[in-house]
Amino acid sequence: MKKIIMMTVLAAATCCAKAQTTDRSLTEHDAAVRAKDSTIKVDIINPAEQEAGEDAADWAALVQTITQKYDAVTADRTITKAKIYYYYGKDWPAFCAGIVNYTDHYELANDYPLLDKNAAMILKNSDDAAQLKEALRWSKSASASDPNNATYKATLDGLSTKIAGN
Repeated sequence: MKKIIMMTVLAAATCCAKAQTTDRSLTEHDAAVRAKDSTIKVDIINPAEQEAGEDAADWAALVQTITQKYDAVTADRTITKAKIYYYYGKDWPAFCAGIVNYTDHYELANDYPLLDKNAAMILKNSDDAAQLKEALRWSKSASASDPNNATYKATLDGLSTKIAGN
């Protein structure tokens, strides 16, 4: 019985952890969140990045600082976004990991153009099976929302082909 309960809890946690949000208060679509994130970027993240120079900032220290001043969700959201911008064009695996985390936790489930855009970035820049499967999930959602959208279909087809080839 314990095993069944534990498996159910783990399955539910996995499902919830991999779903885009419907809670606008977790996203930058909320004006208060956008303002708070902007303040954190200007006051905490930018100075740390400038101090690091050509190297990556100490992400773990930044997470700790932001968590202490705000909360863990805010820290994850702001640092993940900072990593996405930092690693773009420099480190595709790190960039893609950031896109997956950010999309899974902080993008709205019904923002289909953005889900497709992020899925297309994973298609273009990742060979990681787990990342491709997440992107495929986003792409299926976008395609289901507008089956006649050629862009959504191209992303879905590209991901399906790439996954089948891996």
